[in-house]
Amino acid sequence: MTALENLFRQHLLNPYLVLGLRPPVSPTETERQGEKLLAMLAAGLDEARRYPTPFGERERTPELVRSALAELRDPRRRLRHEWWVSGWPS
Repeated sequence: MTALENLFRQHLLNPYLVLGLRPPVSPTETERQGEKLLAMLAAGLDEARRYPTPFGERERTPELVRSALAELRDPRRRLRHEWWVSGWPS
């Protein structure tokens, strides 16, 4: 992959998109949403399996949800992800 493709892929995996949230959102609300999605995925609910991005839907997995939660627990990384997603349409 080229650097541009890697950057594009990274932004499609933005934790806010994966969790279906828009900033500003509290850490408590973020954790709550992550736990809800993990439970829905464990139950096999179709509505939890995909998430929208500005470039089409992507597959959501439990690993992706856990990774998104871990990213947003770090204040510096959270701010970077918040900045990137704030410029994208709802």
